[in-house]
Amino acid sequence: MIKFLKFDQVPLPIYKEVKGKDYIYYGEKNDYPNYLLRLYNNSAKHNAIITGKVDYICGNGWNVDSEDEIAKAKAYSLMDKVNKYGESLDEITKKISTDLTIFGGYYLQIIWSKDKKNIAEMYHIDYYKVRTNVDNTKFYVGDDWIKGDYVNSKPKYEEYPAFDPANRVGTQILYFKEYRAGANIYSLPDYRGAINYVELDISISEYHLNTINNGMFSSKLINLNNGKVSDEEQEAIEQQFKDKFSGSKNAGKFMLSFNDSGENAPSIIDLSGTELDKHFDLLNKTVQQEVFSGHKVTSPMLFGIKTEGQLGGRAELREASELFQNTYINAKQKAIEAIINYLYGFNGVTAELELRKSEPIGFEFSEAVITANMSKDEIREKLGLPPVEQPAAEDMINALNGLSPAIAQKVLDNMTADELRGLVGLGNTQQPAPPQTMSVECSGHDDEKYLALFEGKGRPRNNFKVLQSDRLTFSSEEEFNKFERFAEYNLNNIQKSVLDVIKEKPKATNTEIAQVANVTEAIVVETIGKLIDDAVIVEKVNRDGSATRTITSIGTNAIRKLTPITSFKVMYSYEERPNVPPAKSGSRPLCVKLYNGGDSLFFTREEIQNISNQLGYSVFQLCGGWYHNPDTGRTTPYCRHEWKRNVIIENTTR
Repeated sequence: MIKFLKFDQVPLPIYKEVKGKDYIYYGEKNDYPNYLLRLYNNSAKHNAIITGKVDYICGNGWNVDSEDEIAKAKAYSLMDKVNKYGESLDEITKKISTDLTIFGGYYLQIIWSKDKKNIAEMYHIDYYKVRTNVDNTKFYVGDDWIKGDYVNSKPKYEEYPAFDPANRVGTQILYFKEYRAGANIYSLPDYRGAINYVELDISISEYHLNTINNGMFSSKLINLNNGKVSDEEQEAIEQQFKDKFSGSKNAGKFMLSFNDSGENAPSIIDLSGTELDKHFDLLNKTVQQEVFSGHKVTSPMLFGIKTEGQLGGRAELREASELFQNTYINAKQKAIEAIINYLYGFNGVTAELELRKSEPIGFEFSEAVITANMSKDEIREKLGLPPVEQPAAEDMINALNGLSPAIAQKVLDNMTADELRGLVGLGNTQQPAPPQTMSVECSGHDDEKYLALFEGKGRPRNNFKVLQSDRLTFSSEEEFNKFERFAEYNLNNIQKSVLDVIKEKPKATNTEIAQVANVTEAIVVETIGKLIDDAVIVEKVNRDGSATRTITSIGTNAIRKLTPITSFKVMYSYEERPNVPPAKSGSRPLCVKLYNGGDSLFFTREEIQNISNQLGYSVFQLCGGWYHNPDTGRTTPYCRHEWKRNVIIENTTR
């Protein structure tokens, strides 16, 4: 009689309510999370995919999307340390992403502050340690739910309530689970349909391991038909066969049979299957295909596995990465971002936190693009040539950088205006009067239009104490912006700390800077990016991939001031030029409004810029029409008034 063996599918876990237990069994033996962990730890393909998925979900870490520098700084400070053990948000994200990928959900332990206003601490809880009741309102955390292969009838656990912002007391558990049809209490992984093939992958590896290492499979049966011999003789003959035919280079194992018949010669029977290696090769390919399909993997190349028919080019890899990002990773990242932003909102974080996407490979540019965006010295370095001689202005800036702030300030105080303008790349002044040869001559109708734009703008002079006042001598908005960035740039504490490290060690890595400045690497990257954009530092990438950063004159000037960003402001006023007689026919209405009888209003740069945008040209060109000085007989293309830049502090009493 022939018997047929039936192989069952791996069943869905049973959510079983047991009498006398507060929690619901997660599987028939309350061990389904442990089962999923076993699959993760024992299948090479399954493990590689999950690990790769986690890397893609975490991406390049968290980024704060906000134009408000204060809001960004607050968010970064809370991301740096989320609990008393010093874990960062990036570390917590790595753990919950792993649980989300393996189990389809994760648990966060939330601890409220004593004043019940904010979240004081946040911890990740291992998924396999948690059980819950039928409506997910209570959670039980322990690590001995299983004893060997059996259910622990008396496990030790701690009970916690579900996360509830309406009751901000003590410790609570936030449970996130992805929706799965038929799974209403515990989560299920999204690769559920491929579990049979993950099991098969484990079985194949165990079979091969046992075959080679333990010799559990006999490939030959050798019949010795010259009669039975003693046990000692059998062992000696067996050892002779082993020495000659078996071992690591002669894979397989044989069976010896000693028979009574001495009339027949020894016979050898082949026990191995026909082309068994080809069957296993085909089976392995099938397993690989089904496991990748179950994981929604668009290309095995993304996980370091190349398959037949794939060229493995950069374009193919980028397309596969983009498809996988759009069809799988984006949804996972958005789900995590929503929870983290929701939790950080309780601590007053208004900036948006987002996970930066990772790229499988970097972009490649053509030689034409590279040379078009490289400096002459960088190109010469690629060619093995020495750098060209630096211009005098750059030499002067480098020399000033090497001086102490006090001595450097004395040097600057003794430099002429043209020398200072040369340091920031501006041309020399041609005459004492400002070169505003493009001033706008206005009609009475134009004055009405300009007055309407200035209406409601500006603040009274008596609200401020003027520390320094300078004439504006610029012929274009571009020159104004370039010099004002040099004059106005201020450092916050984090930027100052980063610059201090760069000044001492230009080749310091982001990790080294983060350690010295006592901030996270994410903040260092964000800060350095802003300092480069603002021309406070310049960065040069060396041949070995390291970076050398140099502080510019703007950064040196900002360090020298060392004034907190909130202590002073720069505002602009419209005032009479010195040594100019009164106008016999009176001033224009616009001049009268802005000059305000000597008590001129102070305007912010933003107000000036907004009005300039509406006019279509710079407000600083609005210095009247042509003016004839009766004392000197000289006619100029500007009137009796001029714009001034004022460094001020706000009066505390009025």
